[in-house]
Amino acid sequence: MKVLWIALILVALLVIYALAVRYVTLRDGSIPMDAVPASPQEAGSEETLSVMIWNLGYAGLGAESDFKADGGEMLQPPSRAVVEKNLAGIQDVLRAQDADVFLFQELARGGFLNRGVDVVAGVREVLPGYGSFFTADIKTRLLPSPLSLRHGIGMFWRGAPLTVEIVRLPEEPEPIMGFIQRRYHVQVMEFEQGGVPWTLINVHLSAFDEGANTRLLQLLAVIDLAKRHYESGRAVAVGGDWNMRLTPTDFASTSDDSALFWIHDFPKHELPDGWQIAVDPSVPTVRTNERPYARDENYRTIIDGLLVSPNVEVVSAAGLDLDFQITDHQPVRYTLRARP
Repeated sequence: MKVLWIALILVALLVIYALAVRYVTLRDGSIPMDAVPASPQEAGSEETLSVMIWNLGYAGLGAESDFKADGGEMLQPPSRAVVEKNLAGIQDVLRAQDADVFLFQELARGGFLNRGVDVVAGVREVLPGYGSFFTADIKTRLLPSPLSLRHGIGMFWRGAPLTVEIVRLPEEPEPIMGFIQRRYHVQVMEFEQGGVPWTLINVHLSAFDEGANTRLLQLLAVIDLAKRHYESGRAVAVGGDWNMRLTPTDFASTSDDSALFWIHDFPKHELPDGWQIAVDPSVPTVRTNERPYARDENYRTIIDGLLVSPNVEVVSAAGLDLDFQITDHQPVRYTLRARP
């Protein structure tokens, strides 16, 4: 009988703890921010601006992984060694780049989904001298580190002094797994280069909202924000993971329609006159996660890209084909120039 009472007390304590985690996590509407200043430099004088966008998949969605929310079986990558392999690959790619600004999505601290590997620290390690700004749209409270989540978006920059802020976006009506409310937002960076005032906006829209209803509300809010910056005389670029198909694609695939439930087309009719979406149509930027990756089997399309204002010329847009070995998204690098 004593053992039974002890078991019942432990169960009751676990239930109380779970309820406390749910209550505190849902009630906390804050967005954690973590900033590191750039090394002192003069304001940039170059006529062009180089920008790379990349959803890093928290270093947990390399070729070996599928994901339960996408119709797969896994919640975690197969092992910590796989996550470390993915992060090492991400670092190798970033070392080879020399962009003025990086816009990352699914940047993360160590936690449950990436088996404790700190991706933020890993990226900062290979971009010395860059300023950085990490803000979490997913976070848990009261959970120990191995079970916690802190995922979000990040900007890395060098050069001109700047200001960075966040602007909140509409949220999904229901929490994830019943206790995590994703606090959607964009990062907005203002700076000057070559005598031109620029605004860059880092975006990651909802993926699993019913009928893309939340995505559309978020998109309209982002467009309105970008328009206001443009109308104040700034060159504007909005980049990241739109979770909408930005252009028609026809990459080989054996995935059936059940894996494409989240795919919706970007409503280009919502764009103001003169604004354009810039992509590299030859390189897919995302693959489906209903199964581990195999070339020409998983569905691939383009959902990561850059929206630019009428006074911005896209000099080049080049996707990097990494064959989805280290993330479920692929980076795109842009060279931009402000129009007179």
